[in-house]
Amino acid sequence: MPQPTPDRPGLFTHALDLLGAGVAYLQARLALVSLEGREAAGHYFKTLALLLGGVVVVVFGYFFFWLAVIFAIASAFGGGAAWIWVTLGAALLHFALGAGLIFKVRSLVQQPVFEATLEEFKKDQSWLETKTGKQS
Repeated sequence: MPQPTPDRPGLFTHALDLLGAGVAYLQARLALVSLEGREAAGHYFKTLALLLGGVVVVVFGYFFFWLAVIFAIASAFGGGAAWIWVTLGAALLHFALGAGLIFKVRSLVQQPVFEATLEEFKKDQSWLETKTGKQS
């Protein structure tokens, strides 16, 4: 059995090289996931803040709407009506603002995240398929 020499590395050297390549690959992928994770966290925080804002505004609209309904019924029995229409207008404004925020959140949720990582995984899969000749 031939002995390993500097010009002919042995099994242990090959195993260390393979392990080193695997660790370097994993480090590169984890760095990419970390970067996109921070971006995704910011995206989801913004989405959550807008959703919370939309819910708060819709709740205010709901309260103003029912306040207007209650006082409209009261005015049907002889009260003044000017301030009731203002309250109803405020309720409609709050509903419109809440709907706008909810539609904005909906568009943000539909935006894909981790695009670069998924693209790298697709490239890796394609490269592996061409090198091994196997289709997954």
